[in-house]
Amino acid sequence: TTFRGTSSGSLKGCNDIMTLLLLLLLLCLLVSLSAAFQFQIHSQRSRRLERTRHTTTPLFAFNEYGTESIRNILKQYGFAGRLVTLNHDDLSERPLPAELYDKGTWKLCLIKGLKLPSSSKADVVKPPLLQVLVMDDNGLFAENKVVDIGQCTFIWSDFNKSFHISTTDELVKTLQSKYSEAFQSLQSNILTTEDAMQNLYNGRIANRSRPPAKHHRYAPLTKKQIPKIAAKFPQFNHLEELLRNLVKVGEDRSSRMVDSVLAMDYLYTDFCREGDDESLVRRVIAATVLTEDATSGGRFKRRSCQFVECSSIIADGICKSTTLVNGGWIALDPSVRAGTEGRKFAAATKQPKDANTSSPVLTAADERIAHRLECLAMGDVWKNDKSENDDEEKSLELDVREALSSMALPLTADGATRALVQLGRWSQNDVENKNKKAKVIEPWSAEVIDAARKLVSFRERRQVEIASAKKKSKGKPSLIDGRVDLSSLPCVCVDAKRATFRDDSIGIRLRSSTGRKVTPASKWEILIHIADVSNIYYDGNEAQFKLLREAAERRGQSRYDLPFGPLHLLPPKALSALALSTDDNSANECVTVWAYIDERDGRLIEAGLERTIIGSPKALSFDDATNLLEIDSQNVPKSLTNTRAIITVAERNLSLWSQRRTERSETAQKREKRLATKEFISQELRAAGNVARDDGVGGSFQRSRGHRLVDSSLDLYAVAITSLMKQKKKPVPRAAGSGVDRGGRLGTAPLRRYIDGMCQKQAIAVLCGHGKPLSLDECKEASKLASRASDTVANLRSTKKRDGSTNNKQRGALHKVARHISSTGARKLKAVSSGHNNEVVILGTGAVARCRGVKGTLKGGEKLLIEVITIDPEKGLLDVRLTS
Repeated sequence: TTFRGTSSGSLKGCNDIMTLLLLLLLLCLLVSLSAAFQFQIHSQRSRRLERTRHTTTPLFAFNEYGTESIRNILKQYGFAGRLVTLNHDDLSERPLPAELYDKGTWKLCLIKGLKLPSSSKADVVKPPLLQVLVMDDNGLFAENKVVDIGQCTFIWSDFNKSFHISTTDELVKTLQSKYSEAFQSLQSNILTTEDAMQNLYNGRIANRSRPPAKHHRYAPLTKKQIPKIAAKFPQFNHLEELLRNLVKVGEDRSSRMVDSVLAMDYLYTDFCREGDDESLVRRVIAATVLTEDATSGGRFKRRSCQFVECSSIIADGICKSTTLVNGGWIALDPSVRAGTEGRKFAAATKQPKDANTSSPVLTAADERIAHRLECLAMGDVWKNDKSENDDEEKSLELDVREALSSMALPLTADGATRALVQLGRWSQNDVENKNKKAKVIEPWSAEVIDAARKLVSFRERRQVEIASAKKKSKGKPSLIDGRVDLSSLPCVCVDAKRATFRDDSIGIRLRSSTGRKVTPASKWEILIHIADVSNIYYDGNEAQFKLLREAAERRGQSRYDLPFGPLHLLPPKALSALALSTDDNSANECVTVWAYIDERDGRLIEAGLERTIIGSPKALSFDDATNLLEIDSQNVPKSLTNTRAIITVAERNLSLWSQRRTERSETAQKREKRLATKEFISQELRAAGNVARDDGVGGSFQRSRGHRLVDSSLDLYAVAITSLMKQKKKPVPRAAGSGVDRGGRLGTAPLRRYIDGMCQKQAIAVLCGHGKPLSLDECKEASKLASRASDTVANLRSTKKRDGSTNNKQRGALHKVARHISSTGARKLKAVSSGHNNEVVILGTGAVARCRGVKGTLKGGEKLLIEVITIDPEKGLLDVRLTS
């Protein structure tokens, strides 16, 4: 027993010793492997340092492996399309234009040569400097500078191939001339840039999300591959940084990069041959628009040119050539852009308010969000084109959604209203109704509403002053505070049935009663009166009117297409005080254009502008005016005899003038085609069940005799002011698309558009000597503010949801299309372009759809053949594409 017990204990002790030895052996093995791994890493670092130490000319390190090696890598992964090589000898003979970024704006420059940097370290690749000739603020090439490559936004590398200019002097003169022409074009006819820039942005974002094609000859570069590729070259740090930046932008096929050349295609829909002077003007305008959009629109961010490699030195520190990756503007990620702007807006609401107002000072992006919140608060809802979800919260734009979420408010109309009240843009007041207090929301700040009340009191005092002055004159024509008294002459105001505030009227008087020396070919003087709103724009008036001017400046224009009601330019009390009053014995202050038209051929003989006082106009709707013109004279009521005589004489003279203008003016012919297209599309929409209105809202555009009478009178008003201001050689603020080459109106709707009020201010200052005229820069600034407001409205893709009426109209039109396809089997249908982006209206049904695969805007009124891809009337879906 003792022997067996001893043997068992010995075996157990041996097993423990063997286990311990095995553990020690395993530990030694792990230590050896770790030491070997550390040695390998140390060896790799030593080799890299040794290779860097032996690179004595870091600027030209890539040349050891050949330029083509770098180019091949970039070509292999799809980045070769933006490579630009600058040669010093070529630049000295023919400088190359480029867009230079300088102090928040862009300047045109000419690259004249290359220069080495002052010093370079052994482990850093330093790019050469650029010798440039910079254009100053006056549009002249006057300053020679040496700049970094990073200051260049975009190099016009295709310029010398497209434009054949032999000498440098000729190049300088050409660029200076076209630069000046471009900015004159921006001043006289500001483009509607918001749609173009938004379409460009959407295209770049969609391009970025496109999956790589399998048949392409290059594979996409990934971040994991970059260190391995860069390690093959001496200056691996520089190459690695370059490739990482290129991956962020995207390879050529799916790049988010845009430039002035690409922007031209979106800003202009008509063809322009490459190399024409017009294309040079357009490129300058495109560069300006992109720079301004990066500041106010928030869609694009500047991406400078990037250095790739450089060749050997010639002499005196001159570099022979260098290769760059051309820069431009990169489209920001939508969620990043919207989220940042929304959070900034929410933070702005918590900041201290301005000393003179309850609202904080907002940036351009904040103003855009505030405007969208106002539309949402008034019931407007807009959808993302890619979203198929009808949920109201998901239909909001990202920046608006982020702003409301950051303010802990619901994503509804009520949430938007509370946000605006919190911001101070809207106000909440207590109103007593039947001995009960109720909370009423006003879409204006408390200060603006108080200023509107003061304006009403001011106008009431003016009525008393005018009445007193008229008594002293004993009914004789006279000047009252510099105004011509025309209150004894009857006039007529023709407007929509729903019009609340009237701002124009028409009158006539015999030439013989005026004392003007005008040819006998014109018997009648045509008078076109526009409500005078100079009280809020005139610099010499009281300080409280400045608040009304600033409110009009922020809102830009009235909107009448919102489900919960109109959003006016100014508070209704202020508009009522400024509008033409149709009450008996009231006096209306106006700005009047008088004109003489040759009754033989419609020629405009003479015209002028006066500040006037008129009596109460006779109010007619468009239908009333049309019926009065078409009715037999014997059946006209006695109370309307004078009214009919006024509009009959006015229509006869204005029709002659309009006909002559259409025959002789290409601009008038184009406008006539646009109006005819608009009327035709309106008829097609009415065929789908749209309610016929007379104010143009909801596709109800009409051109009855009453409409044409008003249109031609306002056209004459705008043409007369344009001609008179041109004679005085003074600038005029203009709205987007209202340039001379588009036949746009000028100063005809000051109660609805801020820019028209500024135009009126300039006209009476220059032509009537009332107030200080605006400078060219002030006119430009007013035009930019007006364009920004109108662009914000244009960018809202609104879907009206008032009792589902709009959806029902479209659904009914879609059922017609579906029945036609079901009965005939034909999916190819005739359509006409509406002139809004890629929107078309299917003929005979009134169904509205957007064409797939269309870049830019279809020409309005163009007859097209489309193919129906998908249609679902119940869901309101209709996808079409162009076909032949």
